[in-house]
Amino acid sequence: MSENQEEKEVRARRREEEDIEQLRNTVKSMIVARGCTLEQLANKLNDKYCTKESKANLSNKLKRGSLRYIDMERICDVLGYSLEIKYYKPDRDRDRSIF
Repeated sequence: MSENQEEKEVRARRREEEDIEQLRNTVKSMIVARGCTLEQLANKLNDKYCTKESKANLSNKLKRGSLRYIDMERICDVLGYSLEIKYYKPDRDRDRSIF
């Protein structure tokens, strides 16, 4: 593997770790802002969506960065937030490093 390819992979992994950390912090901030705990959030999700979430399960998903879109959509819903996807003009440099 070329050094250039290795550098791209290292940058991609670092960016993914930063994105996971940002998502984790965002969700934690949302929970705190609503005066809720992770356990209460799990209970609200279970009540509204008949899921079998637990505090540990949610914590692990946040830690690993394995929240699915539907998970995030439901978390936002029970906490009173909306989830919006908007188009933006992509950064050409960032796009080149991915594709």
